[in-house]
Amino acid sequence: MTCVEQMLIGKMDIVAGQALSRACRWRYPFNWTRPQWWEEISSEAALVVIELSRVTTLDMPTDITRCQNMIQNRLLRHYRRELAFNKYCGQQIDNEPTALQDPQQGEVQLDLQMAMNRLPERDRLLIQQLYWEKRTESQIAAEAGVSVPAICKRKKRILCHLRNILKNIEDERLIK
Repeated sequence: MTCVEQMLIGKMDIVAGQALSRACRWRYPFNWTRPQWWEEISSEAALVVIELSRVTTLDMPTDITRCQNMIQNRLLRHYRRELAFNKYCGQQIDNEPTALQDPQQGEVQLDLQMAMNRLPERDRLLIQQLYWEKRTESQIAAEAGVSVPAICKRKKRILCHLRNILKNIEDERLIK
């Protein structure tokens, strides 16, 4: 390792420390403890330092600030990913009842399955592709050789029909 590389790595540690001190002021995600979160972002910062230390063509004065921005941006991206995970997955696991805890959830799933079975095969396939396979309307339209608005109209018609079927199923249950 050359003297310049050693000096660069030494400056990188200082820069990473500055980025970490800024990141530790952020509110840590609820599914982490403070020490766990500190270890997580420290390892993320160390990973960026390692990646940047492999680049030997850096100009010292201008690229140190660029490196600090890169470290800070990586930490911020990681933080935002964790918050998104908490929003869409973590809170649901901790705060919302699951199908095992909520008996009505199982009934809703059975009703939906019964309603889906009453749909024509072509309509059922479209709903499955859109909502279970997470495909976009444009992907389905390209495969079918029709326009996206046609798929959108068909989806709206099917969902309206599905809603009516579900109301009928609920009415049948109330009559019994």
